[in-house]
Amino acid sequence: MKGTTNEGRTTISANHRLLLVCLFALFIIGTTYYYLDDRKEIYQVQWITASILWYITIGFSIIKVWTKTRIGYLVAGILSWTTFVFLMLDNGYVVFHTTLIAARPDYTMTVRNFIEAGVASLGILSSHNAFNKTRHKAKPN
Repeated sequence: MKGTTNEGRTTISANHRLLLVCLFALFIIGTTYYYLDDRKEIYQVQWITASILWYITIGFSIIKVWTKTRIGYLVAGILSWTTFVFLMLDNGYVVFHTTLIAARPDYTMTVRNFIEAGVASLGILSSHNAFNKTRHKAKPN
């Protein structure tokens, strides 16, 4: 019977490719942060440290997703969720009319944050699907 299998609408390879595209896109869009943002806070030590850790995590995720490991999909999902939450908090003034992370970003940064949040959302979905579609290898007794 059609539709009785538990495979869903997407394949592991489609989710794998989409996740890799999302990770590379996050990396590229993330670099624009320091070119487009005119806020002084982003040059403080804690922001630079957070950015370095974010890029290291993206690199680790790309390597592990490339080799199709479950840890890569898991880390990519956590990274995507963290990125999404950060970007929504950065754009929180749109809804709450007050800044939640730093000074209010300008219009260009607001649009850039929403675009990157969309990419992060695709990363969340594809990492979730890829993680759940991979088989967990049981340890031999």
